[in-house]
Amino acid sequence: MNYLLFAGLALLASAANTIFNRISANKIGTLVSAVLKAFFIVLCIFVVCAILGHVRQLYSFTNEQWLWMGVLGLVTVADWIFYFLSIKRAHLEAFAPFEAASVLFLSNLLFSIFMFSTVTKGGTPINTVLFFLGLGALVGAMLFAVLNKKINPSTKKIWVLYAFMSALAMGFTLVITKTKLQGIEPDVIAFHQMFIVFVVCTIIMFVSKAHKELKVVKVKDYAKFFIAAIFNALLIFLRYKALLCEGSNPAIVNCVISFDFVLVSLATVLFFKANNKKELIILILMVTAGMVLNVISGMV
Repeated sequence: MNYLLFAGLALLASAANTIFNRISANKIGTLVSAVLKAFFIVLCIFVVCAILGHVRQLYSFTNEQWLWMGVLGLVTVADWIFYFLSIKRAHLEAFAPFEAASVLFLSNLLFSIFMFSTVTKGGTPINTVLFFLGLGALVGAMLFAVLNKKINPSTKKIWVLYAFMSALAMGFTLVITKTKLQGIEPDVIAFHQMFIVFVVCTIIMFVSKAHKELKVVKVKDYAKFFIAAIFNALLIFLRYKALLCEGSNPAIVNCVISFDFVLVSLATVLFFKANNKKELIILILMVTAGMVLNVISGMV
């Protein structure tokens, strides 16, 4: 089960990515931040390609693979745009669990549609029931995060739609990678995916004239973006490495990596003051239950 090792390493990279993304958070606009992050991620992944000796493979695709690579990049752009639209409008304590649960729910649901036998280990009745019970727990967590007023005091719910669309796009990127890009090295896939994100976001930035904000970016800001990009690049590479391993169960990979949310949330409850600890613990338990049931359904 090499894919579990890569998923575990991706979990660590995800935790580090979360921490350094928060450190690099500043008043720089969304588009400029996206362009800078994508640029540094592309550089980091290119270094990975060079170290692994995969540079020559960057352009050796069939026409169909080029097509799906382009689709992957454009879907990722949609994911980023909807993500930023949602996080700017949401109450953070509601957004984090909703985003984690919705990504898990939608990506695993899509995998069940395209790879039902794989994610439920043959589609036996008990595995199928456990899998969909896990999805049900994730739906419950999503609803609780949105409807509980202590978690989400905001009356404006448009961010829910944006977050849902971001999660849906994220789910499709994982499905495309697993089902359409088999045989391509994960670092090569990640390079082209993030290069497309960089190009498209740069075009949007100049068209919207947001590039003027580059003048206020300081050297220390570039350093923060670069450090965050290192862990982001590792997360993307290791996630794809786990997904593309022979015999890997994508639902289990998703759950292992997403356990980062549980750890970060639990640390927040234990070590930081909060007026809604009870509600946060309920959310953590609901998301954890969904993860565990999905993992068991693919292993029993």
